[in-house]
Amino acid sequence: MVRKHILLIVTTIFLVISSSGIAKAVSDSIVGSDVIKYDEMVQILGQLEEKSDGSLDVFTLREIGIEEGRSETGKDLYIAKVGNGDKKVWVQGRIHGNEPYGTNATLRLIENLINEKDGSYKKIMDELTIYFIPMYNVDGAERNQRGTILYDHETGEPKLVDGRQVTVDLNRDWVEGGFQAIESIGYYKFWTQVKPEFMMDIHHQGNKNFWGTSIPVTLSLGISLNPGGPTLPNIKGGLYEDLTRQAMVTVFDALKPYKEFTVDQYITGSNVIDIRGGVSSGMMLGINYEGLNPDGHSNPAVFLETSGQFLDGEREPLVQQNVIATHAFLYGLASGDLHKADPERWNEVPIRPISGFNTDYQGVIPINPPRPEIPVKVTAAHIKETVERYEELGKFTNGAAQALKVHAAALSHYEAKGQMDKVAKHITAFNQLLEHHKDNMTSGTYQMLKGNSDYLINLLKQPKSNLSVPNAG
Repeated sequence: MVRKHILLIVTTIFLVISSSGIAKAVSDSIVGSDVIKYDEMVQILGQLEEKSDGSLDVFTLREIGIEEGRSETGKDLYIAKVGNGDKKVWVQGRIHGNEPYGTNATLRLIENLINEKDGSYKKIMDELTIYFIPMYNVDGAERNQRGTILYDHETGEPKLVDGRQVTVDLNRDWVEGGFQAIESIGYYKFWTQVKPEFMMDIHHQGNKNFWGTSIPVTLSLGISLNPGGPTLPNIKGGLYEDLTRQAMVTVFDALKPYKEFTVDQYITGSNVIDIRGGVSSGMMLGINYEGLNPDGHSNPAVFLETSGQFLDGEREPLVQQNVIATHAFLYGLASGDLHKADPERWNEVPIRPISGFNTDYQGVIPINPPRPEIPVKVTAAHIKETVERYEELGKFTNGAAQALKVHAAALSHYEAKGQMDKVAKHITAFNQLLEHHKDNMTSGTYQMLKGNSDYLINLLKQPKSNLSVPNAG
């Protein structure tokens, strides 16, 4: 669709270049890493559309005739359509207004696609048609608020119950008896028109570590109707149980080379989720709200949960983490590699022991017996690669990198030879060296290396029968 109005770009948003190698790699991007407000998003979309030479179509839901295609306060809801392929994919960010980097990541991906940044992006453009929603919850984004406030659309004032404003979590609103927010209806109607074949949703969570360690987790992989749970195995004869796991394995593998990014499965407390009212779940269940989906269209869906809002004091790495992950998902669909992934490898992705399913329809459903932990894999080789990666990113000063590399190389050598007694002896010296150079590296670098070395020390104290030394990735 040709846009009905041309946006005047009065400002250009430049990326603030940090010392990070990742930031330098994207220094020519017009999409920065600062938190993007609604008006800025509209401007960036307009600028990208102008640059795209017709390959990007930006429109609002009201422009295509969806009356409910607006926020509770009346703001337009924007869609960015890109690609020429037969396979339709839905990618959304910031359904929770206080989780900002889905907006940055989707806009960055759009920019990479219209520029055909490399052959993989051209493949995606040729094989897929992608509907990006950079800012699903536009009112919540303006307020930095998770949900959205419901309004009386006749008076223009917030609805009150017992004198209090009514707030709705848009990611719990795609359910029978839901659709309280007008934008939920608008997006739902658009979904019934598009009928995508897959969906990705980009979120945030709090800071977390791998279970039983002090190793930070930077990204959790989520499936809202959990594999092996009460719901997903019964959809399409288990087809979506395989497809969602294949998607997450594809993302897991794509992030392995980036040692600053660490990945586990998404949980809440000691439970996995089986949330049927989320947008991704509603899509998988083929929800038929008010008879608008009579044919029962459904599609598999997955989500990403970025940990925190800074990584080692920076926003850019977290934006780039989501770009890498979502790019891998899209390229996997475009190339067919996603469908070749072994879904059982989902059981390689670390997770703490699980005792139940958190649901929005039956409380907590216990798992008997509880699912055992899938531990993070830490090896001397992994520590060596992590030191090398942080050196590449410029995270060391005053000779710390060289000193740590020498010790890490020795540890990796002994491990490769199977001389675990020597690994155990020298890992303590490595830890002492970390302490000595603590002020010669960033705090995030220290935390990651210290967490890994402490965990390896604890592993080496266990009986030999419990030890294994695969590359952690």
